[in-house]
Amino acid sequence: MKRAPSESASSAAPAKKPSIFNSTDSFTADSITPNHYYLGVDNYAVVSDFGDVINVHIRKFRMDENGKIFPTKNGVSFSPFVWETLSNDMHRLPLPSNLE
Repeated sequence: MKRAPSESASSAAPAKKPSIFNSTDSFTADSITPNHYYLGVDNYAVVSDFGDVINVHIRKFRMDENGKIFPTKNGVSFSPFVWETLSNDMHRLPLPSNLE
């Protein structure tokens, strides 16, 4: 005896959100998107909610000849818990100082 066909997986599963690091996504220095935070020297912190999971990315970006800023593959990603722990304990890390 055959089983009755079930709903297709595509109609049962929620639609996936597009990645915030899609190579077609870009912005200019004058129009930085709300979830991007400039850290200096082409580095940005980006908050994403891809696939209903929130992450904080620290990523190197590059500018093309038209002034558009694109993400590169160079970067790291943290869960909100790890990001909060890192930012709370940053003052304890032996980082170089501008005062030296």
